[in-house]
Amino acid sequence: MKSNKYIDQVKDFFYNKRHIEAIVLAVIIVIIISVVAANSGQGGSGQNKATASGNASSTKTAVTESTAGTSDDSSESTDDTSGYKKEEKGSDLHDLLTEYYKDYAAGDTDDIEKVASPVSDMEKSYIRFMAKILDSYDIKEIYTKDGATEGSKLVSVYVQMHFKGLKSAAPGLDFFYVEKDSSGNLHINNLYSSFNQTNRENDMDPTVVSAIASFEEQKDVVDLQTKVQKEYNEISLSDKDFDEFMSKTYPAKVKSWQSEYRKKAKTAEKKQKAEEKKKKEAEEKKEKAKKSSTKKKSSSKKPKEGKKLVLKDTVNIRKKPSTSSKRINLAYEGEKVLVIKNRKDGWTKVQFHHKKGYVKTEFLK
Repeated sequence: MKSNKYIDQVKDFFYNKRHIEAIVLAVIIVIIISVVAANSGQGGSGQNKATASGNASSTKTAVTESTAGTSDDSSESTDDTSGYKKEEKGSDLHDLLTEYYKDYAAGDTDDIEKVASPVSDMEKSYIRFMAKILDSYDIKEIYTKDGATEGSKLVSVYVQMHFKGLKSAAPGLDFFYVEKDSSGNLHINNLYSSFNQTNRENDMDPTVVSAIASFEEQKDVVDLQTKVQKEYNEISLSDKDFDEFMSKTYPAKVKSWQSEYRKKAKTAEKKQKAEEKKKKEAEEKKEKAKKSSTKKKSSSKKPKEGKKLVLKDTVNIRKKPSTSSKRINLAYEGEKVLVIKNRKDGWTKVQFHHKKGYVKTEFLK
């Protein structure tokens, strides 16, 4: 039954068509199912897909969101009929995504966090993995529609991924949700990336999720997905090296990355727990030593001989320094006794109403 659960998660994963990549669907499904099954319930990695930027919530086959923005005449007037707006080079949004892809290809997660957040530890690991097999990204077209909140944008990016050692670039389609920060600058809200969409590490706004779902069902978005998918299929058929890499080499590398990540994550978790346990034990030891020191310090303050001291409690005055010794008198709290002699065994010899005996030192103020 558990395996069925993961298969359902994979189905949901592909239904949310956010980052459509240049990978054959059947191959990716096999990889994701096999890797997720290996996870034994740790929640899918969103990385087992062929996402070039990890900013998608799904990896379909190399696909797309609309015929807009390509050289094919069949794509004409999608902007006019469906509301897709083409982003020009040099615009703030184009510059933002150019910087994002540059940092992504370089594996520079620190700089990525300046333009996109939040970025999970797992996604950072995936970005560094991708940097080892990618040379660069080439933005071909950017299309936008208004998002769920004022100033926000639903963004489709037709991008080409240049893998190391491959002559042909892999066409893909990325999705981004872009908003304005408190300073009015554009920023990628990475809550709606493929990683968080798949792993649910952070809560998402239902309103935005609904807007994205509606966006992905729109005709021009679906047309662009189909257009990019067609381009990918044509490259795959004409370039044997490309097809071999995408269908075999790349999936194997993804699987290897995840296995290594899980191993390191498990080791790190074990180390963290050991450190927390060690810290807790050190704190308990410190607290115990503090109490012991206070008690020792308190017991070291012996009553001064020849001085009258007040009793802290009602006590028995005994003939000998022992709780089993005969009681010779009873002294009440607040009464005074004369200290005759201090002892090291926790008892003090006192005089009370002309009678001499012993009381526990701890009862003397």
